[in-house]
Amino acid sequence: MRVARGVWRAPSQVDDYPARCAALLQAMPPDTVLGGISAAQLHGLWLPDGQPARVEMIVRRDRATPRQIAGSRRPEVRARRRSLHPDDVVRHEGVPLTSPARTWCDIAETLSVADLVAAGDSALRAGCDSDALRAVLGRAFHRRGVIKARAALPLLDARARSRPESHLRYALVSGGLPTPEVNSPIFSEHGEWLAEPDLHYQPARLALEYNGADHGDPRRMRHDITRDLDYQWAGWRVITFGPKQVFGRPDQIASLVRAVLAERAPSLLRRAAR
Repeated sequence: MRVARGVWRAPSQVDDYPARCAALLQAMPPDTVLGGISAAQLHGLWLPDGQPARVEMIVRRDRATPRQIAGSRRPEVRARRRSLHPDDVVRHEGVPLTSPARTWCDIAETLSVADLVAAGDSALRAGCDSDALRAVLGRAFHRRGVIKARAALPLLDARARSRPESHLRYALVSGGLPTPEVNSPIFSEHGEWLAEPDLHYQPARLALEYNGADHGDPRRMRHDITRDLDYQWAGWRVITFGPKQVFGRPDQIASLVRAVLAERAPSLLRRAAR
């Protein structure tokens, strides 16, 4: 079946994104690699919905320009000429693409800080080394988004388990609150394991949870009810947020949590304000 002008794949591979990218790369100048959002999708980084349909590629500066190669200029591809360090290129299912670290730096150009934190969390969770992120940022000069990426780097946490959870954490720290504990166990006053909240503030005995659509499953719902009662029996306060709050009203999250912290652990806020 036709994937693009002059590019054909077997019917079974038409919906295979890596195979589609590999096919389009064949029409590009030598040593062209997948980059940007397309590379982020192959790496499995947490991204917002509605990503561009065009495949993003990077053509090396020292290679022929796409217009010099017949058939390489095509509407399905967004190609940009950039320099690549040897450490910037890896392969995924046979497709050459920018490394997770270089990819994260590049997508800073288009993502919000909250989305960049989520993407960075997923990169670290997948095994990307924070030193690799620093190395890429250290080589990035006069590039759109690099200042944003440098500001986001200290906010990343490999312990994050989902994109909404990353957004929830960013809503707190960007609102001036202390950084919460991430997916760490909490215990009762008798030392018994109590739960492992998405986020929590131990001094305030405050747990923060994100409940998405999967929590609508009856079994998951029963588990959540039991969990919340366990929190209360142990003297913990739990606040549960959903998609509307995390993605639609993130500014209200910090205000609510600040009020609870002021009541339950005011010293925590005083230390954060110093």
